[in-house]
Amino acid sequence: MNKPDITKWQSYFKDIGLRDDLIEAYLPFIKQCLTQEIPPIFERNHLSLLVGRSNDDLMAMAFGTQSFYREFRLKKRSGGYRKIRAPYPSLLEVQQWINDYILKSANLPNCATGFREGYSIIDNAKMHCGRDELLKVDVKDFFPTINFSRVIKVFLNFGYPSDVSFILSRLCTLNGELPQGAASSPMLSNIICNDMDRRMVKLCKSHRLRYTRYADDIAISGKNIPKGVARLFFEIIESEGFGINEKKIRFLKKGERKIVTGLDITTGSPRVTRKFRRDIQRDVYFVWSAGLSSHVARRRIFAPNYVDHLEGRVQFWASVEPENRQMQRTLDRIRIIRAVHGSTTAIG
Repeated sequence: MNKPDITKWQSYFKDIGLRDDLIEAYLPFIKQCLTQEIPPIFERNHLSLLVGRSNDDLMAMAFGTQSFYREFRLKKRSGGYRKIRAPYPSLLEVQQWINDYILKSANLPNCATGFREGYSIIDNAKMHCGRDELLKVDVKDFFPTINFSRVIKVFLNFGYPSDVSFILSRLCTLNGELPQGAASSPMLSNIICNDMDRRMVKLCKSHRLRYTRYADDIAISGKNIPKGVARLFFEIIESEGFGINEKKIRFLKKGERKIVTGLDITTGSPRVTRKFRRDIQRDVYFVWSAGLSSHVARRRIFAPNYVDHLEGRVQFWASVEPENRQMQRTLDRIRIIRAVHGSTTAIG
């Protein structure tokens, strides 16, 4: 948004004939919003205009939220499945507006590396390279733990009226909790974890440690992580209303293989894991040498746009290890595959 300009609002209010007492009541709120670079929202009808939905449609989304979601399961790397609740396009667009115009304006610490522009899993992993010891902690049921009352506080802290904050919170929650598939959930979780992150960073600095959090994935590293300090980290997490998945706590010492947000940092710089590297080289080699049809038939692959999938994996490898010779050879092969198959990459 542009630099706060209250005079334009004053002129607009006078043009529409708004009473002077109401103008004086509105201006401090507007100034606060513009200073934070968020849009002023006066009431629910105003919100419906801003998001481009009728008031009836918006209220249906807010008070009949379950009808605007579908559920599916994603397989976890550690085994089992994670339930994902994804909003239908109408609600998704509203949540995206809330995310882009309100939530992204929040001031977050650098240790929060997930779901933010200019940050990636590579940045997260780099923070812990060259450190002798690593403590990994997984927050249990991260998104469902964040309930409606915590979400509404976010919008109230932005300065929005209680009725507007209530509607915004209803649009961003499902059954009183934060759904993992909502467009607004990642940034809301980052904002709600702000106090926890700052407390963790303060404790780390006093012990010459580093802390990052990528959603529910917490990493702490340093030359030495005393056990007593580790217990203090757990106490902070729990005091902030979160649980700890004790089965996923990992304490790794010097010389042990260290994986942070899926990247191997054992050598002192982020690399894709050995398994990732082996699998993508194998798949690309067989498509390159034996042809797409032969490979997908032998491996019983039914995914559409399989070459796009392969290329995306190689490009990810390139973003992590741009100088890796094996990656460059694999990238050359995927370019040959792309030249042969063009944009027609679906399995037929």
